[in-house]
Amino acid sequence: MELSDEELALRFQNGDESAFEAMVGRWNEPILQLATRLTGDLEEAKDVRQMALLKTYRGLARFEGRARFSTWIYRVVLNLCRDKKRSAARAHAFEESVREREGDYVLEETGFHVARDREVARIVAQAVIALPASEREVVVLRHYHELAFPAIAEILGSPVTTVKSRMSRGLSLLRTHLATLET
Repeated sequence: MELSDEELALRFQNGDESAFEAMVGRWNEPILQLATRLTGDLEEAKDVRQMALLKTYRGLARFEGRARFSTWIYRVVLNLCRDKKRSAARAHAFEESVREREGDYVLEETGFHVARDREVARIVAQAVIALPASEREVVVLRHYHELAFPAIAEILGSPVTTVKSRMSRGLSLLRTHLATLET
């Protein structure tokens, strides 16, 4: 039987270092995916992942389990991405990271359909990264990480109504942006 994140956190707090290793194995890829989608840059996302794992290691002793571990770690990643965006204050070259990550976006197929699907995924990913940060965060957490609105609200520290409003605004901006590409 696989232990929950909360059980692993408790074991780590009681001195079991292997519990943290299990958590890293479980969260390594989801952290990288979230950071990539929020920053738009794979190298920055790798830095965020490293910082998030370090923060998690240092902060796990204080984790009380009032919130789910997934909520806690997503919030760590989100805050690190926000900090990076503020400090960098420059445009990101997203296209390269999308090419490296294309396998996440398409089904295993061959030929024309794969090329078309990859191109659509690249265009959508670029449109998502162009969204204002508050809308991008909600869209990424909802559609790419399949989180429910209450969980997103908890991660962002915002009311559910605000999260839904940002989602609606984000989708509207995406529709507008993608519609301009069709002309």
